[in-house]
Amino acid sequence: MSYDDRPLAANLRRLRARAGLTVVELARRSGVGRATLTQLEAGGGNPTLETLYALANELAVPLADLITAHRDAPPHVVRAGGGPRVAGTAVEAWLLEQARDGGRSVEIYAFTLHGRRTQHSAAHAPGTREHLHVHTGEVRVGPADDPVELGPGDYADFAADVPHVYRRLAGTVAATLVITAAVT
Repeated sequence: MSYDDRPLAANLRRLRARAGLTVVELARRSGVGRATLTQLEAGGGNPTLETLYALANELAVPLADLITAHRDAPPHVVRAGGGPRVAGTAVEAWLLEQARDGGRSVEIYAFTLHGRRTQHSAAHAPGTREHLHVHTGEVRVGPADDPVELGPGDYADFAADVPHVYRRLAGTVAATLVITAAVT
């Protein structure tokens, strides 16, 4: 991955300690190998999107809480191709912004899909929703058992607290992805 791994290491240690978990216990609960978790907390490794979500879900935080450095004052500018980058089987996304409003977290990503592979995403924390606005290309997205097809200009909002999928159907898929979730 091409994001700055220092926020991940510091955030992972801080959030794990806040949850009162040892490395061994977080590894067991999340399904992430202890050696991998230790390496990530030391500022190394190259975690997949699936690994990052497994840790975020177990720590009950939005993905952005793991991968971003906290900042104090606006304005906040993210240049094209900037922001923390996360990648999965078929998805590549750059975090543009994270905000909290009361008990909700909002994450905004510049989002692309590659190849013909399907991104299978596990259920996120209860109440999580994903909102996708497609700029270019055609995509099939949504709950794994009932995805919808979208084209340029189309928008979909769906539950992400169930297994869900992203699959490029045609063209270069570029979109804006917003993830909303309850935070504790």
